[in-house]
Amino acid sequence: MKLKIGALFCLIILSTALLFTPGTDAQPTVVSDPGKANKLLSDFETPIIRPGNQGVLELNLTNEYEEQLTQIRFTVDLYRYADLDLEKNITKVSRPPVFDTSGETSYTHTLSTLPSNDTYPMEYTIKTDKKTEEGVYFVRFKMEFDYGPTENDTVIHSLMKSKGYFTDSQWENATKRPGQSDEPYYAGSINITYLNVDGILPDSSFSVKTPIPQWPRYALAAAAAFFGIMAVMLYMQEEYNSFPWLEDILNYWSSKFKQFRRRLKHRLGKP
Repeated sequence: MKLKIGALFCLIILSTALLFTPGTDAQPTVVSDPGKANKLLSDFETPIIRPGNQGVLELNLTNEYEEQLTQIRFTVDLYRYADLDLEKNITKVSRPPVFDTSGETSYTHTLSTLPSNDTYPMEYTIKTDKKTEEGVYFVRFKMEFDYGPTENDTVIHSLMKSKGYFTDSQWENATKRPGQSDEPYYAGSINITYLNVDGILPDSSFSVKTPIPQWPRYALAAAAAFFGIMAVMLYMQEEYNSFPWLEDILNYWSSKFKQFRRRLKHRLGKP
């Protein structure tokens, strides 16, 4: 009887110790967490480029994960053109904009390491031809990288793409309201398992167009300022006789205008 009581007492002590022992299997960071993936690309600066000139597309790549990103392979790709009611694939544009570094509509570069909470600014110079079609050009992004090592000494290989890499049909199917059995495959409101990616990046765009001349705006502003000043001066002259010379000028040109009207009527044979 004493033996059974002793064994039971040891079992209670062991169970209590296991209960209060901290677990060692910590859950790894989910790379597809939309709260992290959606912040990878930010601070876009999109240019408006005159045909024949060049502009710079700027953005930041930020690692808000707990571990570093390594072996980063980043692709920026022009994929679509639109202007008013016209929209077409970039391959249908005769002289599309190109990236200065690659001379093509797509450019891929690598980055060895991006530490946690670090930001890497990226700039892409885009060149155009004088005959490049004016309109909006859409840009898509693709990013492949390794995450980790994590607390479990594992490295997670990930692939993320922006919406421009998917067809309208694929995107529509991936953004349907999930059923209860489908929820594990969704990140936010997108079925990333169906799209075969670990996260969704934002798209971007830039414009190619000839700027509207600025001189008409300046001329209108100057005319408005001139007539505003004249109105004030005329009021001051009428009320306080502050600008007698202005009244002389107005009377002079008024008489000239009346003479012109009389001559014009005489030539036209009107009484």
